Amino acid sequence: MRIGENERLKSEQKINSIYLVAFVNYIYQICYMKNQIAQLRSFNRFYTSVVGILDGRYLNSDFSLTEVRIFYELYYAVNGLTAKELTGMLQLDKGYLSRLLKRFEKKQLISKETSKVDARSAYLRLTKKGESVFKPLDLASQKQANSLLKSISESDVKLLLESMATIRFILEKKLAQHEQY
Repeated sequence: MRIGENERLKSEQKINSIYLVAFVNYIYQICYMKNQIAQLRSFNRFYTSVVGILDGRYLNSDFSLTEVRIFYELYYAVNGLTAKELTGMLQLDKGYLSRLLKRFEKKQLISKETSKVDARSAYLRLTKKGESVFKPLDLASQKQANSLLKSISESDVKLLLESMATIRFILEKKLAQHEQY
C-alpha cells in the first residue's frame, strides 16, 4: 500500500467516523424529543384528570371549563372586556367564542355596551344573573384547589407551587417571544 493510499483510507475512516457520530447523535435527538413529547403529553393527560375537566361539564355544572373561564375573566374585569380581548387572552377561535357569547346573551348571562371610542367594539360584562351563576362555580373551584392542597404535605405543596411557577415562567417567556413576531 502506498503512503498516499494509506492517508486516503485514514481520511475516509475519519469521515465515516464523523458521519457515524452525527448519525448516532441524530437518532439520540429523535428518541430524546419523542421522550420529551411523550412526557409532556402524559403530564397533560394526568393533570386534566386531577382537576376533573374531561367530562365536558366543569364542577358538576351546566358549563364547560371554557365557558366558566370566560365568566371568570368577565367577572374580574372591572371595565368589561371586548370579544377581541377575550379571544387574545384565552387563545380561542373567534367563531367559537362568538357562538358562546350569543348563547350567554340569549340566557341573559352577559350584557354588551358599545364602546364610546370605537362603535365597532362592545364591552362585555356579566349581568347580575351571570354573576349569580359564576360565584358558586368560583367558590367550588377554590374549594377544589384547597382540598387538593390540603391532601399533600406542606413541603410537597411548596415544591408543587415552585414547579408551577417555573412552568409558567418558561411558557410565558415563550409566548412573549411568539407575540413579538
